[in-house]
Amino acid sequence: MEQENENTEEIKASDESKEAKKETENKDDIIEAKKESETLKIKLEETEDRLKRIAAEFDNYKKRSNKEREELYNSIMGDVVSSFLPVIDNLEKAVESKTEDEGYKQGVELVLKQFKDVLQANGVKEIEAIRKNF
Repeated sequence: MEQENENTEEIKASDESKEAKKETENKDDIIEAKKESETLKIKLEETEDRLKRIAAEFDNYKKRSNKEREELYNSIMGDVVSSFLPVIDNLEKAVESKTEDEGYKQGVELVLKQFKDVLQANGVKEIEAIRKNF
């Protein structure tokens, strides 16, 4: 009977040891899971930060690209309009000159008006400069 009690006590001790070991393993698993969770959280924050930075860089790129495109357009339009100014001046002189052919004069006036309308449609405005302070 003593042997039975000893065996029972050994089994209980063994069971208690196994339970303690399981609890320790469970605690280790929980600690490891928390560490892994923290690592994943840090990686997620880094990824979110990188995504925000890339989005901001892209937004800045779009703004810069639009600004450069607008500046290029204005530069080209300025060059084109500047090259046509002598033509407009000559048409205005042709309209002011005396001629016996009224049909010819009206034709030149229409061409000048059409030319000015096209320029105005493209955002070019005539500046009154004669007898004005600069």
